[in-house]
Amino acid sequence: MNMYRTIATDISPALLDRRYSSRRPVNIGALIMTPLGDMIPATVTDVSSGGFRVKADYGVTIGRSLVLVVLGLPRYAGWVAWSYLGEFGLEGAQAISEDAIEHIVTLGAKPDPT
Repeated sequence: MNMYRTIATDISPALLDRRYSSRRPVNIGALIMTPLGDMIPATVTDVSSGGFRVKADYGVTIGRSLVLVVLGLPRYAGWVAWSYLGEFGLEGAQAISEDAIEHIVTLGAKPDPT
């Protein structure tokens, strides 16, 4: 398979907006449900309108469909947008509303390191 880089001016503005969503740091215990129904322990480390950053000891491949399960929240279906060193981006099948993001942040706000 050949892969080619595109010139920055050829990139859709919608694609750029999607990758630069405002991210909110959190620290929430979660489960990742695989397509076979396995439940894998994970931690959500940030949330945006486009999805979640997830840390887990689970090897994912880009494009894999997964479901994020967090106690007290609806299940979020999505697919792996990127994966690097035990973390991955779960791009949501639907945008996450600002109200939902605020609720998620209150559930798992990261403590101030100072």
